[in-house]
Amino acid sequence: MVFLRGGGLGDFILTLPLLKLAHLEQFPVTLYARPSYLELLGSEWDWLDVEDLDELSGNPPPYIRGCIAVSFWTDPGWYQELIHAGAIAVHQINPRPLSGKHFVIQSSANMEWVISEDFFKKPLLGNCWAGGENTLWIHPGSGGGSKNLPIGHFIDYAHQWLDRDRCKNVIFSFGEADKDRLSKIKSSAISKDPRTSIIQPPTILGLCDQLTKRADKFVGNDSGPGHLAASLGIPVEIGFTNTSESVWRPIGPRVKTYFWDSDSSKIL
Repeated sequence: MVFLRGGGLGDFILTLPLLKLAHLEQFPVTLYARPSYLELLGSEWDWLDVEDLDELSGNPPPYIRGCIAVSFWTDPGWYQELIHAGAIAVHQINPRPLSGKHFVIQSSANMEWVISEDFFKKPLLGNCWAGGENTLWIHPGSGGGSKNLPIGHFIDYAHQWLDRDRCKNVIFSFGEADKDRLSKIKSSAISKDPRTSIIQPPTILGLCDQLTKRADKFVGNDSGPGHLAASLGIPVEIGFTNTSESVWRPIGPRVKTYFWDSDSSKIL
């Protein structure tokens, strides 16, 4: 079974349960994805064959003949290309459902698989949380500005965290698309507190390493880093604005989510 997975970091992580289901169904499994995401997979994924999606340049995989293809691109022409290249079946999964059950449930139903509730409580990339209570990691950005909660919400959260104890500290992290949010944090009073750090990990693997070593709790929007933190077993609190909480809830053993509005003041 060959999975062709483009998209962002969160999309990649939410594909991992589907790979495990295919493996449990005793299919040989190959995943085409971005190399920077594939680096996140440790030795517990050694049953999975991985390939660089970018090297396909939009063409079907060279070894698709006789395989079942799973694609997250629903273009009818792409379906025909995969069949013409020799795929014996093609599952085209809607990459952006707007409502309904969780993305993983909807995707597994496409292949007539039933997924256990236990899958949603497992740390997909290993239980890396050390159990600490001092370092709050805040990622106030996301891949889309409309998914972001107000920057003031995260600043207030940081102040409340630091006010609890002098041993507390806060890390703000930012990605390439978060320049405006980075500027606002740097110009705020919270950035002047010596217990506040601001970081921009240059790679996905670097982000993963820093989360594993430093984060005791993660707070953010519906974003790739939030899905990554949850998949590492770190306690996360994720706020949703214009995406569906039921569809895009992160997978992990310590996940809390809430839908943001002007009256939001507590985690559901």
